[in-house]
Amino acid sequence: MTAHRLHILCAGLVALDMEFSVPAFPVMGLKHKASATRFLGGGGALLAATAVQILGGRASLRGAMGDDALANLLAERIRDSGIPLDGLHRIAGEVTPHSAVLIQPDGERTIINFRQDSLCDNLPLPDLNFPYDAALCDTRFAKLSTPVLAAARAAGKPAVLDAEAPVRNIGSGLQEATHIAFSMQGLEDFAGASDARTLREVARSLQRWVCVTRGPDPVLCDDGAEGYSVAVPHARAVNTNGAGDFWHAAFTLALAGGKTERAAVTAANCAAARHVAALPPAFP
Repeated sequence: MTAHRLHILCAGLVALDMEFSVPAFPVMGLKHKASATRFLGGGGALLAATAVQILGGRASLRGAMGDDALANLLAERIRDSGIPLDGLHRIAGEVTPHSAVLIQPDGERTIINFRQDSLCDNLPLPDLNFPYDAALCDTRFAKLSTPVLAAARAAGKPAVLDAEAPVRNIGSGLQEATHIAFSMQGLEDFAGASDARTLREVARSLQRWVCVTRGPDPVLCDDGAEGYSVAVPHARAVNTNGAGDFWHAAFTLALAGGKTERAAVTAANCAAARHVAALPPAFP
């Protein structure tokens, strides 16, 4: 009998990343030569969907591209990864989101992204029956993410929000999420700081389980009554592009599989650490 593969719907930004490995951060006004480059599927939703597949789950996408040459290249990358394209819409007259990603020798990444904020405003509504085990959405397109989170929550499934700045753009989507995972930049954008006291205030204000990821430092978690931290395994970073998206994918898969929030954060920390170190994936 074939084991059930947890099915995660990933909704949000789908982009084409153009990665450039550079010996140092560029000096303003000068020309620089990259030591390596590659094109890959990027954006929070697509990177998370790719991670879901790598970690043994089954991913579906919900998002949009333009109707241009970049979309053709991106669709080819997505098709090669085994992720179905049926939830990805092409919007006539729009430019496909794309990013320049600089990777420094210590693995740190810097991203410059272009996207039209209205790209996903008129997509068809998601299936309200929600035939998935969980939803993972980002804050880039409120009109896309909010109904997906609402459908997951109504179905009694985990509805995870990747809360990246600008967080307030998601509006009522914050109330539709069951779990909100902030980046440091996202929590500082939303609440002015990224410490444990601020996280507690946010948990009580939103009445949701919340956490904030902090790179190699322990993840802070709070449900409004209890706060705790979960250590991150040491890893020698090779490439941190997509680390947060890998974390969110592993966290969502673990919740969908019935793990507690603490156990899900532990699993996500391990998965993200292996990702940045370019080690083979491992998921409990």
